[in-house]
Amino acid sequence: MKILITGAKGFIGKNLTIRLNEVEGFSSIPFTKEDSLKSLQEKINQSDAIVHLAGVNRPKNDSEFNKINVGLTEFICQELRASNKKIPILLSSSTQAKLDNEYGRSKYLAETFVEKLSTETDNPAGIYQFPGVFGRWCKPNYNSVVATFCHNIANNIPVKINDPTSMLRLVYIDDVISEIIKCLTSNLTGFSRRNINPEYSISLGELATQIENFKKSNNKICFGKSDINFTRALYKTYISYLTPDDFSST
Repeated sequence: MKILITGAKGFIGKNLTIRLNEVEGFSSIPFTKEDSLKSLQEKINQSDAIVHLAGVNRPKNDSEFNKINVGLTEFICQELRASNKKIPILLSSSTQAKLDNEYGRSKYLAETFVEKLSTETDNPAGIYQFPGVFGRWCKPNYNSVVATFCHNIANNIPVKINDPTSMLRLVYIDDVISEIIKCLTSNLTGFSRRNINPEYSISLGELATQIENFKKSNNKICFGKSDINFTRALYKTYISYLTPDDFSST
């Protein structure tokens, strides 16, 4: 299968591309912000499935929400309609699609285009409303509090917590990628809303404490009250922000 990955250079896109290239029978077709819509049209025609990850959540101008999150999704759906090419499309959305803000509304509108395409043309489609996704290669000080805490604590930079009791919903990048590949290898039909399992819940204060414990224990994994699988995933994320000198000193 040739899988078109929009946002191929992003956090989820990079992880998905590497994993797909390790799976026999799969190859990836990357689409990035450097590519044109004409190029996207050609890549859609070459593809056996689409994983639509491209989007913005902290643009310089709010108009980019509509241009990219909504407009790019609409373009893909229009191309599939025009070509009458029924191939699976998986959309990366967000739990914020339920919220009344610019980002949430753009994600909600993107979802409506994919759902409408599927229900009106019987094109297979799945939508993921991701909570916070964490793991290696996630950009700190951008959209992941886990990445920011890991980066700052690893580099002796203070972390700011306004409400330590505030709860986070999180999924680990490896589980996200495994679910996407599982979906691609299944006989996806119709329209579905899909989930990532397991999903973790932790407070901001507990998260910071767990990461600080990694550092205090010379980067040896510490099992506290948290779920063991979550602790392992968090530890692997934390060490991805360390330098070679951090390892040589332990």
